[in-house]
Amino acid sequence: MGIQDEYTLFRTVGKCNFSNSKIHLAQNKSSNALLAVKETDLDSASNECFTFLQKELWFSRSLSHENILVHEATLIENGKLYVVYDMMDYGSCTDLIEAHFKYGLPELVIAYILREILKALRYIHSLHFIHRGVKASHILVSSDGRVKLSCHRNMITVLNKDYRTTPVHDYPKHDTFLLPWLSPEILQQNMAGYDTQSDIYSLGITACELANGHAPFTDMPSTQMLLEKLNGTMPCLLDKSTVPHNTDAAIENMNPNMQEQYHATGSRSFSPAYRKFVFSCLQRDPSQRPNAADLLNHQYFNQISQQEIDLKTLLQPLVPVTSKNYKTTVAGNDSEDLTKQFDCLNFSTVTWDFD
Repeated sequence: MGIQDEYTLFRTVGKCNFSNSKIHLAQNKSSNALLAVKETDLDSASNECFTFLQKELWFSRSLSHENILVHEATLIENGKLYVVYDMMDYGSCTDLIEAHFKYGLPELVIAYILREILKALRYIHSLHFIHRGVKASHILVSSDGRVKLSCHRNMITVLNKDYRTTPVHDYPKHDTFLLPWLSPEILQQNMAGYDTQSDIYSLGITACELANGHAPFTDMPSTQMLLEKLNGTMPCLLDKSTVPHNTDAAIENMNPNMQEQYHATGSRSFSPAYRKFVFSCLQRDPSQRPNAADLLNHQYFNQISQQEIDLKTLLQPLVPVTSKNYKTTVAGNDSEDLTKQFDCLNFSTVTWDFD
């Protein structure tokens, strides 16, 4: 049976630059379920791309967790590979930021997302794998509140041929765009190697990315970034406690975009618990970082249990890709209502533990 016999392919809703693939919105003809189908032209794929497609499919088949995106089926037809995935109709966290939250997601939304990604990492690390690809664009969100970690082509085991854990020395050379998220110990490439704690550093960078609207270190040359990381430079969350105060005259001399960013970041405040969470993830010494299981018990996530609102409800005003008007961004009034919805949440009952 061919792809058209089992699925109806609709519009293209995304692409994968690494493998030059298209992502289609599709529908299963038997169940009517909406799905995502990744189409890759194998005839034009490089040997490197072909190898990593095989690797990603192997890892996808080996994993089974509600917070990890795995493929449901694969088909090859006329030189093209079709991989069928569950539909995550809000796209990636990068999509959410670019479309609706230019200067970063609200802290409560981030807490929900990071908690689910930590569950995925706890599972991956329990199988003795390192993901090596934790970043906002690899975190997918659905309109029913599900969060999944994707893009498994860089995963690697920490087990040697005798099935004993050992430091890893492999360097993911092909994915240079991942450099801002990689830990200092991966970039250092020394004899000490690295282990699963390198994913925790990447999670810390991602936490800054979700909060600030952009990833740290992306505005500097790779050599400078390497030196900053090796020297232990720690990125920060941008809010009124970290954004320098400027005079009215200085603000007036800013261009409109800079003014908008200054007012957006300078008027908000992140919780001490969130700062503590990011600080613990970004420790230069990997042995000083908590593991995924410990981080799931971090005080930062106390705020979730104190709320009666879930991620699905928080993101409800947004338009999923499966909508007929999927290209439409949130209307002005809806955006204001969404902001008010976050502002009105009650945090007074949260008990922060600073011991």
